[in-house]
Amino acid sequence: MNLYARIAAAGIAATLAAGLAVPTATAEQRAGERRAAFQPTLEASSADVVALRWFVLKGTVSPAVKGTPVILQKKVRNKRWVDEARLRTTKKGTFRYRDQPHVAGVRTYRVVAPAVGGRARGVSAPVTVTVYKWQSLGKLPVRRSTDTWPNRSGGSINGVLYSPVIQGVVGDTTTEGLSDWNLARKCLSLRATVGNGDQSNTDAVATITLAGDATTLYSRSFGLTESEKATFDLTDVFRLTFSWTAAPGGAQAMLAEPEVLCAF
Repeated sequence: MNLYARIAAAGIAATLAAGLAVPTATAEQRAGERRAAFQPTLEASSADVVALRWFVLKGTVSPAVKGTPVILQKKVRNKRWVDEARLRTTKKGTFRYRDQPHVAGVRTYRVVAPAVGGRARGVSAPVTVTVYKWQSLGKLPVRRSTDTWPNRSGGSINGVLYSPVIQGVVGDTTTEGLSDWNLARKCLSLRATVGNGDQSNTDAVATITLAGDATTLYSRSFGLTESEKATFDLTDVFRLTFSWTAAPGGAQAMLAEPEVLCAF
């Protein structure tokens, strides 16, 4: 074979080899793209929220592409995941959602970025939010009660009617009583009007004490017509106790319209 023929043959072989190699590299590249997954993140504006109030869930999806679909999912009381909202990202890869829960308890959120455009499905780490709701203390089960009872019809202090109330028994020989509740460390606050009801004897003084486990949260004495509206911290309290003494007997110790902020 002459020189020119050898050069031509070598050129053809090199061209064929190059042509065969290109599709292989492209296939490997595309396979790599298919394996790549979206990387979504999620965070809540607060881990503790109050029912009927708004809070914000926001996050990102990487790589950042405007219009990437995002599915926000929610799980309540350890049930299955359900779709809460369908969103799309901004050009910076961010998204935002406002929620207004109505039911107390623990709920978990996550976001799913479905497979699209050659990228695999991505799922964020879960975010847990505890929802607290105001509810009447009088509707919670009482663990123990002595000469103290809930009155859903209400009672009055200084001529002002409150309903419902938790009150001590009024009697000339009744000098003390209590009610307590197990809150299981699932409540944050108690709000109530505390005072001496209008059925009290004129000279009777009611001393009212609120305790969280072994810690005294509040203690004050009230004469006829006297009261005070207050809010008490119940964070990490397992047992709440409302106790009272009357000096002499005949006082009407009263916890008027008591409400607790709890996650149940």
